[in-house]
Amino acid sequence: MVFLLLSFNGFVQAQVGIGTTSPQETLHVQGDLIVEGFSELDNSTALIGADAQGNLTTLNLNNQLVFENNRLQLASSILYGIGTMSLSGLAIGSGNQVHDLDLQLGPGEVNNGKTVVKVSNLPGNIKITGIQDGVDGMHLFFYHAGTQNIVFLDESNNAANSSLPKNRIKVLAGSETISAEGSVELFYDGAIQRWLFLSIHD
Repeated sequence: MVFLLLSFNGFVQAQVGIGTTSPQETLHVQGDLIVEGFSELDNSTALIGADAQGNLTTLNLNNQLVFENNRLQLASSILYGIGTMSLSGLAIGSGNQVHDLDLQLGPGEVNNGKTVVKVSNLPGNIKITGIQDGVDGMHLFFYHAGTQNIVFLDESNNAANSSLPKNRIKVLAGSETISAEGSVELFYDGAIQRWLFLSIHD
């Protein structure tokens, strides 16, 4: 009986090597591996890969990677997330200026991770001196669907009570205007903590 128990225990602890005489895990394969008979892999939404020691493991992917037509692609290279923002209750200050415009781009907010934000329902013509929640490398298309005019002011044109420095915009022309419907393209430079005005499509 003792002999049988010891033998069974040895069997449970055994390591099997294929292509190697010194297996390091329960199953250790040295060489190429082919897996057949798994048709469900055609619609896979997860990846299995080997770590630095050769152990098969689940690969954690961030939200910048997406599966499309059974191909793994960088999300930003194939699509833009589109957000919306009604500015009907926007408080407009002296000279029609809007400071530190909140487009809900921050963590946990409705437009976090969105590349295009479509704004609507402006109460009047406005001059934007800054936008909140910029982070290094953020690419933003500000799309206006309405009849009002929107002016983007360079930080040098801001009034004394203007946006916080980290929310301000660098506009090389001094200012740019969307006349009714149109869009502007912005990029946030974390090194200088400013939005850079790239282009206008009016």
